[in-house]
Amino acid sequence: MTIHRSPLAIATFIVLSAALAQANPFTQSVFATGTSLGVTGPDSVTYGDGSLWVAYQNGAASDGSSGSSLVARYSLSGTVQHQWTIAGNVDGLRIDPTGLVWALQNNDGNSTLTTINPITNATQFFTYGSTYTDVANRGFDDVEFSNGKTFLSETNPASATDPILLMLTNSLATPPLQLASLLAAGPITDPDSLILMPNGDLALTGEADQTIVFIHNPGTPSQSVTYLPLVGVGAGLPDDTSFPNNSQGLFFYADTGANTVYQVSATGLLPGSAFIDVGNEFGSLDTNTGVVTPIFTGVSPHGLAFVPTPEPSSLYVLLTVVFLCGAGNWLRKRQGRTAK
Repeated sequence: MTIHRSPLAIATFIVLSAALAQANPFTQSVFATGTSLGVTGPDSVTYGDGSLWVAYQNGAASDGSSGSSLVARYSLSGTVQHQWTIAGNVDGLRIDPTGLVWALQNNDGNSTLTTINPITNATQFFTYGSTYTDVANRGFDDVEFSNGKTFLSETNPASATDPILLMLTNSLATPPLQLASLLAAGPITDPDSLILMPNGDLALTGEADQTIVFIHNPGTPSQSVTYLPLVGVGAGLPDDTSFPNNSQGLFFYADTGANTVYQVSATGLLPGSAFIDVGNEFGSLDTNTGVVTPIFTGVSPHGLAFVPTPEPSSLYVLLTVVFLCGAGNWLRKRQGRTAK
């Protein structure tokens, strides 16, 4: 028996599918595992050059005294495109405006930098100059780029006057890398991840402080800071944050303890929404109250990245319905001619 669906039924199916997507705005699936590469400890995650990049720390010491990390480049379908073994602990992973990949090594002392050229796959090693004072296990955890400036977060301040946000004062073309302080620790004792927000501000995670630090107009004379303590997270420690610039897309978060990178398909995201890995949760963050609402529970989520996906416009949906209606009419006429 042949079943013929009317254009109205097809259009109804489209509408119902859209409604279901809004009713279930988050769908999680496994994107990659360290097991498939023979490594452990996925941590930093970033998107750029059309690929997702993941740093597997593989048990390397955070002061660079032993071990090595693996940086893997994936297509968005989960295929490994290339991989690099980098000495030390890669705790920060970011892509600069030119497409060069920055892998920050050894966040708790003896910090160095390795860059990856995504076209040639060549790597280049950098050290920091005299402006990096490697004392009290201090090192660079994360990096961001904005308005021609390069910002870094520095760990383990020994006092409230130690810098936790710095800016490079020279380029990769003139090593070693030199820095200038932009923000002293103040109440923050455990600076960690750094992310550029859509409005140009920086968000710095105070991990043990359970606080997100917002740096407005960073690196300018009008720079200012606000602090957002997290609420209702118990003993959970925050790591990466994400501030989507689109109403739908894919979140990728690295669950270090589970040795797994998850993909979360999201729709209906509101302007100004924020998301965070904290404790064993991936959740939404209310930037007014500091309240975290869990979305998925894991083992120990760390790295987090958002990739926007195209949104079908109302015109696109209308044209699809019109096309399907036309196709339905054509099929009925053809079936009628065949019957004769």
